[in-house]
Amino acid sequence: APARRSRRAAWKLWPANMAWQRSLLLLALGLMLFYATSMWRLFKIVRREGTSTEEIQTAIPLSQPSESISQNDFLDSTVEGQLPDTFQAVLKNYSVVPFSDVKIVFVLTYYRAGAALLNELLSSDDRTFLHFEPLGMFTVNGRIRQGREHHAFQLIEELIACRMENVPLYTVWLEGTDFHKRNRFMSKLCQDGQACTSPSHMSAVCSRSSTRVFKFARLYVSQVSNWLKRNPVLANSVRVIHLVRDPRAVYYSRRRQKWCTSSAECDKASALCEQMRSDVSAFKELARQLPDNSVQRLRFEDLVANPLNETVKLYRRLSLDYTSSVSQYLATRKGPRDAPDRWKRRISKATLSSIEDACYDVLEGLGYQFMVPIVEEEQLE
Repeated sequence: APARRSRRAAWKLWPANMAWQRSLLLLALGLMLFYATSMWRLFKIVRREGTSTEEIQTAIPLSQPSESISQNDFLDSTVEGQLPDTFQAVLKNYSVVPFSDVKIVFVLTYYRAGAALLNELLSSDDRTFLHFEPLGMFTVNGRIRQGREHHAFQLIEELIACRMENVPLYTVWLEGTDFHKRNRFMSKLCQDGQACTSPSHMSAVCSRSSTRVFKFARLYVSQVSNWLKRNPVLANSVRVIHLVRDPRAVYYSRRRQKWCTSSAECDKASALCEQMRSDVSAFKELARQLPDNSVQRLRFEDLVANPLNETVKLYRRLSLDYTSSVSQYLATRKGPRDAPDRWKRRISKATLSSIEDACYDVLEGLGYQFMVPIVEEEQLE
């Protein structure tokens, strides 16, 4: 009898148990749907279709008077606390720059090729927004592979248009680096706080910049050339600087960096020479593709030896604004002029000979003098 009563009680509870299980199942499905939706939004940069040039142009609003700036410019759920007064003052005093008036500068170079000087020079003006190695989230010390090229340029297009809210993974990655400190316009305002990597505040400052500089050591010149062919309207706003340095100096500097010696692509002289050889060839095609005032090759050694003349020549060539801030930076910058040549006194002849053999045509094409005479090469062999 007790057993029958327990079975009857169980049968009575069965509908309630089923309802409870059904509720749990619906809750689990709801959580899974929410998670899938969130992940879709996070990864939309790598899943959605490519952004067209027209979308980039229309996404940035035309200049607006400072009185019409919304309070939303100063609010962001990802930022804790009040923004610095200097940050808010700039947003109030500077209007958004029409995209048609924006100058985009690509610095295509190599690891340890002396780009720091050029970065500081180009970003010395207050209204210049510098993106330092934005493709670092794709590869540590190599170049962008073909399979990731599409996604890399999707990110670049969003950054050009100052749409940082569309690339949340990039801003999260940026928080783990000090790259934002290279951006003087941004770092000076956010004072090294959380606003430095806040998507909406980065976008607000970026959209008020008249020049947007991108430093890349992870792109081939040919990749940029092909991208510009697909975006002919955008190409009218882009300037390309091919910054080169003596490959012997680059290789010597790389050999002293642990992050580079762990990678065959970064550590081998032959890989460096092949990259430079490819870029030198592709740059000739790019120079034919773009107007004369849109491309310039610059040797690091020339910039260090004669910074004023080389800077004036570069700015005039690319129709960049040579402001008082640029002039002041050159006047106050300190640095030994012989620093770029120190490697010559420290590199071994055997290493020197192997690099010159691998980079023979590159050295010759870029106008660098050979250091190991043929007689000494025979003796080394």
